[in-house]
Amino acid sequence: MANAQDITAPLASAAQHAAADVDRLSARIAPAPEAIPELWSALEADPKTSFHQSRAWVEAWTKTTGASLNVVSLEHDGVPFAILPLEIEQRGGLSIARFAGTAHSNENTGLIDTKQLTKIGQVSAKQLATALTKAGLSADLVLFDKMTPETAGQPPFSGLPRVFHQNPSFQLPLFTDFSEVLAQINGKRRRKKFRVSERRLEAMGGYRHITGDSDAEALRLLDAFLEQKPARLTAQGLPNVFADPGIRAFLRSLATTRNVDGQPALELHGIELAGGDHAGRIISVAGLTVKDRHVTCQFGSIDETVAADVSAGELLFYLMIERASASGHKVFDFGVGDQLYKRSWCPQRTELVDCYVPLNLKGRLAAPLITGMIRLKRTIKTSPALHRIAARLRGLTVEKARPAAETD
Repeated sequence: MANAQDITAPLASAAQHAAADVDRLSARIAPAPEAIPELWSALEADPKTSFHQSRAWVEAWTKTTGASLNVVSLEHDGVPFAILPLEIEQRGGLSIARFAGTAHSNENTGLIDTKQLTKIGQVSAKQLATALTKAGLSADLVLFDKMTPETAGQPPFSGLPRVFHQNPSFQLPLFTDFSEVLAQINGKRRRKKFRVSERRLEAMGGYRHITGDSDAEALRLLDAFLEQKPARLTAQGLPNVFADPGIRAFLRSLATTRNVDGQPALELHGIELAGGDHAGRIISVAGLTVKDRHVTCQFGSIDETVAADVSAGELLFYLMIERASASGHKVFDFGVGDQLYKRSWCPQRTELVDCYVPLNLKGRLAAPLITGMIRLKRTIKTSPALHRIAARLRGLTVEKARPAAETD
């Protein structure tokens, strides 16, 4: 299996280093996006900029979770070419700067002025560390995680050491003809599963595909998700990563934040039972974000206490993907994490990259430990046997912790 040495950043020649003298790279730090609104808007408009570096995402995250935000703008010869919205995390006595909200993101790019990159050349780890330290970034190490190889291959990331992220992400190309989409993933079988789900739901009184077109409906769908997901995580022996009130407030803020066209930052979808004993019950929920024809599924949940045999999650994905195709979107991204349902839907898999830059001695000493842990997690996740063992141990840990949490 590949490790950090297999994907070492390209080494610039001495001439290249001389051409990109450290004094030509500088950084400034602001406490909020409002300090550089025009630059942020201009860079966010680039189709290659991830939604996870949008103002909607960053502002919702910092205002609801209390994260300490450092809006780093990088300059080359005094001309800004990148914005890096970073939060500082304290972990075991170490201060780590990461993209704001990256714990719940699927892909990070930073905000980069790609038109200027040919003038800049490669930025070395030393140059970036010097610029960030001079600007006053209070961290021992910066970790730029969940980046595509394309993003990691351009300044200011291209000269940094890196390691493969522990999880890949999965994508489904879209076409306006939905039959072309299904043809990539055994369309005949998909249509058959869809018809079976519909027949079973019709026998229960029918169903509706609902969306959060109003704030009230969006929050209703989000509340259903926040009720369903913990039960599912517990069944899988996983901790509830949505338990923190700040995280819940973050999702509510995204769900009720709308752009100038009235579209929500977080688009909620659900399957609601239309009749029978459970009329009005929401049995599946998903949250989507859209950035320049790229749809990303941020989360999903199902209620297995009702209609467990209808494959409500699969049905909802079918309907969302069909709608996204008809709307002219180009990609349906299932996000980070290797799961069977993602493999069944996606003909494309992207190996993500984590780049890092130590800022001081403590950061340099910690870097091998952090990257070693990332490699260990990747090894476990790519080995079925090790993954089963880890899942059992994790389940025992969660089970032991649950009574104390309930008592609290």
